[in-house]
Amino acid sequence: MIRNRSLAVLLLATTVGLAACDGITGTTSGSPIGVGSIGARTKGTGFTTNPQIAFYRVSGATFVSAPGVRDTCYLAAYSESGGSGTTTASILNAGNYLTVGTGSRLDTLKRTGGALDPTYRSTLAAGIPYTPGDSVVIMVPGDRTGFPMSTFRGKTAEAFTMGQLVVPPDGSPINVTWTPASDLNAAMFITFRYRSALATTLDRQIACSFVDDGSGQVPATIATAWITAMTRDMIAQRVRTILSQIDVPLSYFNIISAFDWPTPISP
Repeated sequence: MIRNRSLAVLLLATTVGLAACDGITGTTSGSPIGVGSIGARTKGTGFTTNPQIAFYRVSGATFVSAPGVRDTCYLAAYSESGGSGTTTASILNAGNYLTVGTGSRLDTLKRTGGALDPTYRSTLAAGIPYTPGDSVVIMVPGDRTGFPMSTFRGKTAEAFTMGQLVVPPDGSPINVTWTPASDLNAAMFITFRYRSALATTLDRQIACSFVDDGSGQVPATIATAWITAMTRDMIAQRVRTILSQIDVPLSYFNIISAFDWPTPISP
């Protein structure tokens, strides 16, 4: 399950393990990569986003590709704090600022945290106004010794609503429905969190990924613990991705656009 709090982990742990990923390995000296996130937040009756993009040189990484997701569910531990991720990758420069176009709007992302912070982000406290599902264009001016000059295009994850969840009898599968995406280049990640018998907080989960066609099912063989738990909930996330390769110099760029349900509130 990809959560907004853990998208920063994509900014890099040398190997990033997520459902439906494309693995790559660079040269012995490493390949330049750009990784980041575009997440939705509610702002009144609209939405904002706070894109974050960073650049590194690595010898190997695993990237996320939403069109490669297949229906699958598994049981796992759950922690509200998530993981912070670690990296020994070399930080790269990609220019003084990046330009991000969403819909008809243009904004800039800058490195504001000093030389040790690789992340380009907006200086707008409330983020960038946008409509989930807008097209996005990311222009990288590039750096001679860092990430090359390049332009990437994609689509942000659309807003969606979940259908009413009916808790089935023990021994039955859990069926879920949601507003489907406009095409099959998106993926859904749904987490069924619950508190096990001796725990005081949510500590277990059924983590599912689904093709974004509007419906999914948790097999009865793993649904029992959630169905019978005294404390349980469900969270969901639609994901779209940009995954591109630059041939000279060999470089990679991977952005995750996400829409969460429930949706975080913008500052």
